[in-house]
Amino acid sequence: MVLAIVAVLAGVSGTTLISALPEAEMNRATRTIVSMCRHARCEAIKRNEQIRFQCDMQQNTCEISVRNDNTLLRRFDLSSLRNRVAHTKSFTTHFNGRGRASVAGTVTIQNNTGLSRTLTVRPSGSVIVE
Repeated sequence: MVLAIVAVLAGVSGTTLISALPEAEMNRATRTIVSMCRHARCEAIKRNEQIRFQCDMQQNTCEISVRNDNTLLRRFDLSSLRNRVAHTKSFTTHFNGRGRASVAGTVTIQNNTGLSRTLTVRPSGSVIVE
């Protein structure tokens, strides 16, 4: 009797956990991209030079690099996530030594279950998630 109860509870909790995975992956991707954007801004201020933040739809990656010599500082490959998280369009901006973005715009990511998140980079350099 105890084994039957444990089996039923395991089955119910297992299906709940599996259904929550796509949203967890989307949240992870969102947090990582926001973190990268903030990192790019901080590096620009620290180095007092332009740092490029680029999300490439074709490669499905986000990168931070030094604008002058293209030194790669950080890279995130969205293809490594389980639920096929991808960019809906490419976006590039540069943060200057004062932390301001050269181009304001949005980064939208979407997974294969239809979940999507939009991150907005403001001219001030701040990032918000909608």
